[in-house]
Amino acid sequence: GALNLDGNSWAEVHDNASVDVTTGLTLETWVYWSGNKNDEGVLGKWFPSPNQSYLLYANSNQVKFFTITSSTTYTGMTTGWHHIVGTYDGAGRKLYIDGAYEAGNAYSTPLAVSDKPVEIGRYYGGSATNPYTDQIAQPRIYNRALTAEEVQRNYNAGKNIYK
Repeated sequence: GALNLDGNSWAEVHDNASVDVTTGLTLETWVYWSGNKNDEGVLGKWFPSPNQSYLLYANSNQVKFFTITSSTTYTGMTTGWHHIVGTYDGAGRKLYIDGAYEAGNAYSTPLAVSDKPVEIGRYYGGSATNPYTDQIAQPRIYNRALTAEEVQRNYNAGKNIYK
């Protein structure tokens, strides 16, 4: 089962200490990508400053993994189901698409803790909500950075369902 998002719906996970991670994080989900996106939130805890913590985000044919105020970007998304994973280990960010490492950069700023909820299928950008307009399945948040082997294993476990 996937969340069927029509641009007017999303899911919210109320604030809890288990989603207030600061030194290690993985955001993981399967998404259906139907074409170029327009500023759409996939999964994250992201609100106007000072409440920017983490976010998987879609724009044009790009996926971005934000932590605080900067991001790691992958360009080249195509139509269909994709497994998207962003990891942060306290020293850097990595972005994996369909089990493969695609982008990364050094980043050592601890993540912000806020009392805002985690949103699945949108984010609030300050002046408007920004919904994801396709399906999202199996969204997960880990309080540590998954290894490349774990990302590959999770991709392999779902690829026969979504690919």
